[in-house]
Amino acid sequence: MQDFLTDLASRAATPGGGSASALVGAVAAALCGMVGRLNDRKDGSPGTLHGIIAPADALVARLQSLIDEDIAAFNELSASWKLADDAPDARSVKDAAVLRATESPLRIMACAVEVMRLAIDGLEKSKKNCLSDAGVAGICAHAALEGARLNVMINLPGIRDEARQQSLANTAAEHRSRAIELRRRIDALIDANYAP
Repeated sequence: MQDFLTDLASRAATPGGGSASALVGAVAAALCGMVGRLNDRKDGSPGTLHGIIAPADALVARLQSLIDEDIAAFNELSASWKLADDAPDARSVKDAAVLRATESPLRIMACAVEVMRLAIDGLEKSKKNCLSDAGVAGICAHAALEGARLNVMINLPGIRDEARQQSLANTAAEHRSRAIELRRRIDALIDANYAP
């Protein structure tokens, strides 16, 4: 973690906003797993939120892998910018690189939506002393989604295939629309539990 944050704070191009968004999403998913485990019974038998543990753990692993995937995608994109336009296969290499750099944060967005859903389960069903953790998970997951979206949007103009560009833009908009509705539910549940 310290190495990642040191690299993130440096002048190096990677890690950057996309991998940071994946990390925030992984933190949110880990919190959901914690909430699930803390709601198990003291004798070890499953509690009301036991069912969110496995999907939360899977999302932690997926988002961790997306940290590396996003770094690799940007490094590939950056390398493609250095290719001369008349180099063999330069256009196809550049097209593939920008597509990968757009699809990686789109996958982060999809994971973040799923984490938000788990956070809602936590906010609806958790015992009281874990509600704040579920709330933090929901807020972090939404931040991860919005951060990843920025990385989708910055790369979209580089996709020359207009149909593919529009399809990716539509997918990002769909994820964001779902997230906006989920965030409303998260905020309402937080307010219901913590309103003064």
